[in-house]
Amino acid sequence: MNRTEVPPTQQLEDLRKARDHYSALADQIHNTLPGFGETATQHRAHERHARKIAAAYDNSANNQQALLPRDGTTD
Repeated sequence: MNRTEVPPTQQLEDLRKARDHYSALADQIHNTLPGFGETATQHRAHERHARKIAAAYDNSANNQQALLPRDGTTD
């Protein structure tokens, strides 16, 4: 079984897309009312969870960016 190597620049782009996705999800949750059978506390917890995931992806993207050469190219 061969493993496909993903270039670091693509990894960075994917991390940023995931961060943006979870950030948008958190905003969407924030801007809606709790669903049927969902308490306000549960609703806020879902928003906080999405924001935590977005922050983790942001941290990973920042770490990946720091590993890239200054000119953005890879060897």
